[in-house]
Amino acid sequence: MSDAKLMVMMRGLPLWQNVSDRELGEIVELMHHLELAVGERLKLEGEAGEALYIVAEGIVKLIEEKKGWETALDVFTDGRCIEELALFTSVFDGHSIVTVYPSRLLKLERAAFAQYLKSRPDVAWVILENTAAIASRRNPVSQLYRQPLEIRLARFLLGLSRLQGVISPGGLVIDYPLQLNDIQWAVGAREGEMVAALRSLVAKDVLDLSEKLVVTNLDHLKALAGTGL
Repeated sequence: MSDAKLMVMMRGLPLWQNVSDRELGEIVELMHHLELAVGERLKLEGEAGEALYIVAEGIVKLIEEKKGWETALDVFTDGRCIEELALFTSVFDGHSIVTVYPSRLLKLERAAFAQYLKSRPDVAWVILENTAAIASRRNPVSQLYRQPLEIRLARFLLGLSRLQGVISPGGLVIDYPLQLNDIQWAVGAREGEMVAALRSLVAKDVLDLSEKLVVTNLDHLKALAGTGL
């Protein structure tokens, strides 16, 4: 991702509203780049959970592990961040990031960000205002990111369309080796749910599964995935 594209992506996040380009560039320089292969798991515990994660490229899912059960909460594609409030307080409890496509994440650690803000009280005040606005409308992580299967599936397919979509007369062909169980794992579907969810998208004229996985209506898929993607 180019520096210009990264700045545009950062500018779209509520946490950085009214932060100048120069100051935002300084914050970007504090970030670490993480290259993750498919299936890698990043447990958001201890220091790993004291950070803001941004999906620069790829597709990941956020899962919750409670009492031996694993639940997929949401799917994140490029340009989305995972919980800004983790920069300031503990918000994760049994949560992990799992890559479902080769991904590059940006990580802003709480300690490094706090040190920066100590030297920039003017920026700290702007960030405080933005954080208060975010916190005022937030639920706990497990509620905030708990999305139904159709939305998780739509977000996964939208991410693949951007990364592996090939234009054809019938729509965007997903040029990526996928089996039904691969999709089921990626979106965290329960056994028996996956076929029904895919059939629903076919019935809505979003997908064609007759020969290959083809997105026939990208605009409708974006609408199903939700705004801001």
